[in-house]
Amino acid sequence: MLLSDYLKIGEPLENIGVFDPILDKDNAFFINIQRLKETTTPEFEGSYKRINDFFRKIIKLLNRAEQKNIKDTCFRAAFEIFKFSEVNGICLGFGEKAPGSGFGPKISKMVLETAYDIVKAGIEDPEFFQLLPLFQDNVGPDRLSDMIATLILPDIQAYTERVNQQLGITINNYPDKLFHNGLLCNPVKGYEILLLPTEILHKLPVAKSWEEIDSVIVENNTIRAMMNNEVAEEWTQWAATDRKYYLREKIFKDSEKCKQVIEAYREEKLDAYNPEEQIDYFLAKLWQRIEKSGISWLSKYEDKEIDSKAASLEILNLFKNWVEYNRGWEVILSAGTQKREKIVQRVIHLSGIAYIQANNLSLSCEADEGRGPVDFKISRGQDITVIEVKLSSNGQYMHGYDTQVEEYAKAEQTDNMIYVLVDVGNPVKVKKLLDRYNRDIDEGKKVPEVIMIDSTSKESASIT
Repeated sequence: MLLSDYLKIGEPLENIGVFDPILDKDNAFFINIQRLKETTTPEFEGSYKRINDFFRKIIKLLNRAEQKNIKDTCFRAAFEIFKFSEVNGICLGFGEKAPGSGFGPKISKMVLETAYDIVKAGIEDPEFFQLLPLFQDNVGPDRLSDMIATLILPDIQAYTERVNQQLGITINNYPDKLFHNGLLCNPVKGYEILLLPTEILHKLPVAKSWEEIDSVIVENNTIRAMMNNEVAEEWTQWAATDRKYYLREKIFKDSEKCKQVIEAYREEKLDAYNPEEQIDYFLAKLWQRIEKSGISWLSKYEDKEIDSKAASLEILNLFKNWVEYNRGWEVILSAGTQKREKIVQRVIHLSGIAYIQANNLSLSCEADEGRGPVDFKISRGQDITVIEVKLSSNGQYMHGYDTQVEEYAKAEQTDNMIYVLVDVGNPVKVKKLLDRYNRDIDEGKKVPEVIMIDSTSKESASIT
């Protein structure tokens, strides 16, 4: 459930650059400090300075400390203010930590002990705190985002209040919704909804943290240049903790190397990120547009129970109709080549859910019964149909037809097989599959039912 759906307000949030969060799960983005440097949103123009001022205060205390121990007065003072809980209302992260966990005492102490060594090595640049996920165990970009959100919480609240007033998100306009301290509450999670400008957000890495930091090393010329050849060759064999240890001890605690890394970091520019590049968020927004378009995916049979294969064919034909006649092909072709097949699978899944529930069937995605995961399994008891979906750009498209779908059917002990080929512009491959299919039919072979879906670019039907 997107916030815009909950309020039934259409697209005003996007039109003024406000992130439209999914309310019933965490959104896999984080507040990026480099984007805060570039922000043009009034409430956040002082946020970057606010963050660095805080870290400068920590650095001063650690500089005065004589030992990295809670018994030391200055170290303890730093520890007392280095506390960051998860700011739940912004709906960001992966939901894997307990609410409000953020930085616990143990992690805070570990970070400050590392920071103490870096400061004592002569580094007083507050930006090294922004690079914590590179070298500090148990700190990924989601925890860093929690830290930043805590520090700029007054700015987030001010921004939320202004947007709420601008769009009329008030208790007077929404008397049936729950508000607290003048702010709308999340109907699923209960806490106040805090809004953010899309321009300050960026993606979380697929690994969900920077513990797998091969890509950081590959992309960061400054750090890579500091690693000797032996380390570079062994790097991929090291555990994540070993990699962070190396960066912490050999680079960030070396004042000259640390200064070079910070200087390179200061000069980096990070382009704005489109949240719809993240597949789950893209699908949430896509589904919202499909529903608003009036396209109906739902058929219910009152007088009889439809069998699994007939249901499968109807769902797939609804999807085929959307792709070929409702410009669904634009959605598929506009996605990056690595995401297209996953998007196709997810849209079929989403389009089938309501249908399946209405007709007392079961839908499983990537169900694995021992021969690998089949894309879809639609069933009612022992009435089972398996569906394999491939794009024509997939090099394994013939293997899917020849072998995969039949192996999945054997594992499920069913003869009901459907093979879907989505053509994204590979006519030679399409012809090869159809020729094979027709030959198999002529020879009386047991074959899956084949559905071809044309997802190639199409000319407008309008006359200019």
